[in-house]
Amino acid sequence: MDFKRLIDVRRSLRAYSSRPVERDKVERMLDAARWSPSSANRQPWRFVVVEHDAPERLALEEALDAGNSWANRAPVLIVAGAVPSEGLVVESREYVLFDAGLALMSLLYRGADQGLLVHPMAGWKEAPLRDALGLPDSFAPLVVVAVGYHGKPEELDEATRKKDERPSTRKPLPEIAFENRWGVPYSTKIPSCPAKVFETDIQLRFRDTDAMGHVNNATVVSYLEVGRLRFLVELFGGEQVRNIPFIIADVSCSYRAPIFLHDQVRVRIWITDISRSSYRFRYEIFNPADGRIFVEAETVQVMYDYKAKQTIPLPPAFLDVVREYVAV
Repeated sequence: MDFKRLIDVRRSLRAYSSRPVERDKVERMLDAARWSPSSANRQPWRFVVVEHDAPERLALEEALDAGNSWANRAPVLIVAGAVPSEGLVVESREYVLFDAGLALMSLLYRGADQGLLVHPMAGWKEAPLRDALGLPDSFAPLVVVAVGYHGKPEELDEATRKKDERPSTRKPLPEIAFENRWGVPYSTKIPSCPAKVFETDIQLRFRDTDAMGHVNNATVVSYLEVGRLRFLVELFGGEQVRNIPFIIADVSCSYRAPIFLHDQVRVRIWITDISRSSYRFRYEIFNPADGRIFVEAETVQVMYDYKAKQTIPLPPAFLDVVREYVAV
């Protein structure tokens, strides 16, 4: 998966499916953590993996705070922490938590890369957690990580569901990064949000639905095509669009919620990651009535000379027209 896409896909959501997680996927997550960098290669991290049918599972669930009861549905819980005595100390600086954080981030990204929902939690009680898993005094537990597949948001209680429906936000880059000295905001050239986004409504058809009563996942890709075509026609006109020679090199979709025939559906589009001969469309398929996001997606377009059978640079005129729609 493209790294930028991986960053966008990784979300700490709470709706889990009861579908079991394949053991090899968990092993890949642990192996990614194992290969994380650490100070002086001390590797102080440790992980305790508890599956849903393990005898210790019920006691572990009881150690979680009430607000994290949604995690009981996750097929796998991983207690992540470190052995402080194995961490590097330089002057008075202890690097054990830094190392453990690096390993945990590798574990989270590898899970998301495999299509899993991975949610680290701070809400648990240490004494019952230690008793549940027989943790030694030499080990410091830091987080409990819920691992599983995306479930149905409608199965969550209302308060928990609203937490997941909140948009993901971050502080602007100049607020967290400084240039040359503290307090001097780092200058940015690429906007974090596009000046403009293109939106268009999709008319649902009965034939779009499948036996489950919602819009078939494969049909959603055709909505991306409709949105993309309307976007290009809006900017360049129908005749000129025919003269933009590109091929679709990659399509990726993350399905957040089912689309039903009675839903209002709109596609929002902007552009990211422009390079010499390719550019990336970013999509959100959502309900304009309540803001619910059904699908987040990306497509990569590569400019292509069909006669010469080779890629070609993006035309400067194309870049001039789409400039306001570009963001990271």
